[in-house]
Amino acid sequence: MKRLALILLLVVCTTATTMAQNDLIVSQYIHNRFAINPAFAGSREGLTLFGSFRKQWTGIEKTPMSELFTMHMPLKKENIVLGLSVYNQNIHQSMNAGVMATVGYRTRLGERTWLSFALQPGASMRSTNWAKVNTIEPGDNVFLENESSISPLLGFGVSIYNRDLFVGASVSSFMVSDDFDQRDAKFDPANATYIATAGYMFRLGEEFKLQPSVMASYNKKNEVTADATLTAIFNDFIWADIAYRTTDEAIAGLAVQATPQLRIAYSYEFNFGDLNGYSTGSHEISIQYDLVYKVKTVGPRFF
Repeated sequence: MKRLALILLLVVCTTATTMAQNDLIVSQYIHNRFAINPAFAGSREGLTLFGSFRKQWTGIEKTPMSELFTMHMPLKKENIVLGLSVYNQNIHQSMNAGVMATVGYRTRLGERTWLSFALQPGASMRSTNWAKVNTIEPGDNVFLENESSISPLLGFGVSIYNRDLFVGASVSSFMVSDDFDQRDAKFDPANATYIATAGYMFRLGEEFKLQPSVMASYNKKNEVTADATLTAIFNDFIWADIAYRTTDEAIAGLAVQATPQLRIAYSYEFNFGDLNGYSTGSHEISIQYDLVYKVKTVGPRFF
């Protein structure tokens, strides 16, 4: 009975702190929409490199840490876009990592507006080191072996964007597997995670812009979660944002456009729900660099 109770506790804790397969929790999607929708690949009209580190629920031992790296660009033939995503997430005894490639096609809806579609095939690897678990009965054979598995991923996205407007919908992966055994991954749209996002840039003067945006995600396990964000941009140099997440979290962020190509961002999340009093919040930092080259387009970079 003790063994069963411990295993059940591990299942609850693990599934509560992770999303399905490659669904990392990302606060700074306002700086990197490609991280949540492959159809935004190439939207900055150059080669964009992005790296981030996230520490979740500081103050609580062995909580999730994650790293994300993305790159995306349009080809010289402006209709074809490419991208790459690499991620890693560690949660106490478990590691979840993966790589996804992106290939997309976009077409003009107007002089400055694009309609884009993208596929994102890839693979994820999950490993669990049960030896890190503190057991009630030392030497329990159940916790002496490591487990690992690899499963395929297949994401999809569609978006419409121009200098001021963006709207998108995506599926993180149609390939869904069991929480602990990814070897049985199967094409299962009914249990996939669906994400929608939208926003608009209000230009209130030459030196001040205001961008409200929303993001919502849905799957059967977590049902609907949503973020509402308001971003103020001062002189294209300082980005300040505040957000509310329906999982009882408030988010504040600050970014600096250090050079025309380099942006550095930091965000802090405060949980005022069940974790309040246990965690001192979550932290996320990112660096983005644009390697701009000439593409035959009149659609300027907008995020």
